[in-house]
Amino acid sequence: MQIKQKQIIDHVSRLEGQLASIKAELSKEHPDCGKASKTLLSSARSFAGLREKFVETFLLEHVIDESKIKNREMFNQLLTLIKG
Repeated sequence: MQIKQKQIIDHVSRLEGQLASIKAELSKEHPDCGKASKTLLSSARSFAGLREKFVETFLLEHVIDESKIKNREMFNQLLTLIKG
């Protein structure tokens, strides 16, 4: 398995853990909504990071030959635009 693929899978696993934590907290008779909301916010940020890493990896694996990038700064700006 490629390193980038494993990193993405590991990120998905962490996100699954965060979501399971939210579900477990909200399933309690007296849930700590503050704790659940903090974990939910963290999960949302984690999902955004996962999406960004996935887009970047997809582009570099299937669309763009990284060795032919002439201007790395412009490439990073394009990634930022696409990810946004």
